[in-house]
Formats: sequence, C-alpha cells, structure tokens
Amino acid sequence: MEAKHLQVISKFQSDLRDGLALLYDFYGKSLYQYSLRNWELDEDEAYDILYKTLETVGKVISRYEFSTEKHFTNWLFKIHKNNNLMFVRARMAKEEIEFKTVDWQQEYNEADDENEPMEFTDQFIENHGGELYDEGNAPNQLFAALEKALLTINDTDRDIVLLRMNNYSYEDIASMLGIENNQLKVRFLRTKAKIEKKTMDIIKGKLQ
Repeated sequence: MEAKHLQVISKFQSDLRDGLALLYDFYGKSLYQYSLRNWELDEDEAYDILYKTLETVGKVISRYEFSTEKHFTNWLFKIHKNNNLMFVRARMAKEEIEFKTVDWQQEYNEADDENEPMEFTDQFIENHGGELYDEGNAPNQLFAALEKALLTINDTDRDIVLLRMNNYSYEDIASMLGIENNQLKVRFLRTKAKIEKKTMDIIKGKLQ
C-alpha cells in the first residue's frame, strides 16, 4: 500500500480540496490531540489551529519533496507546533502580565548557579512607583516599559519568559518550544533579570 504522505501529495496535485480532506483524515486527530495535550487549549482553539495548519500545508506543500513518511510528518508537526506557538503568543499579548503569578524570589533561591540579584519585583514597584510616576499611573506606564523591554530580547527567550509568567512548567515550555529542559530555569532567570534591568532603564529614560 502506498505510504500515507504519498497519497496526500498525490491528492493535492489533483485537487486542493481532496488533498485537505485526506490530510485531515490521516493526521487531523493527532494534530488536534497534540494541541489539547501539549498546549492546554480548549476544543474550539485546537480546531482553529488545526484548520490553520491544514491551510498552511495546502499553500506550500507543492514546494517540497519528502524522502520518507517520517520526513513528512516531522515537517507537518513543525508547522503545527509553530501555529500553536503563534496562537499562544497572540493570546498572551492581549493579557496583562501579573507580576505575582510566580514567586520570583523562590525561583531565584532554587537556581543554585544563578547569583545575580532579582531587582524588578513587586517590592520595587511599591518602593519606587511614586518616585517615577504620577500617583495612580505607575502600573500602566510600568507595563508599557516592560512591553518595550520584551522586544529587545530574542524570540525564544521572550517565549520562555512569557510562558513561565503564565504558569507553564519548565517541562511544558521545553516541549512547546522544542528545546532541552536542562538549564532552562537558569536561562529563564537570566533573561528575566535582563528584562528587569532594561525595563528600569526605559523607565529612567536611558533607552528609547
């Protein structure tokens, strides 16, 4: 029997709709379950991302040649993983970051080889907010500075920080981003310290 990916490619070559239908039949359930299991999405969100993946594949599949079934499925799941990640990024961008989601001091204490002080905390806001902003306006301006600081780091480090601040475990983050869990906590803490410093620089007018 002809390999599944060859059947899918053949269908796409003859008719886009038939190709999408066969792609869904062969791989749709696995892709859908991946979104539910690995990204903690609800059913509607998982289906939306699945359809986005099918649409993407339909647009680009003709550009590629696949030597094996595994080659094809790895490519397919990479597209799907990226669509999941982009969805989570977009959702997080719409939500206000809560500084108390994670106990930063405990995170710092547990990282044995991380020795730099964690400066940008709720205590910092409490102690210095009145000095930096008009009364009542500190949280909004603080968040705006934090958003600018997040744009100064690379995509992977930004994803790590945002996912951790939304209470994803290090194991979950490693799975979502396709990176090793080893030293992920240290990488997170170092990145967070960098963001905190840049945020304070922006607040103080050192960065544009």
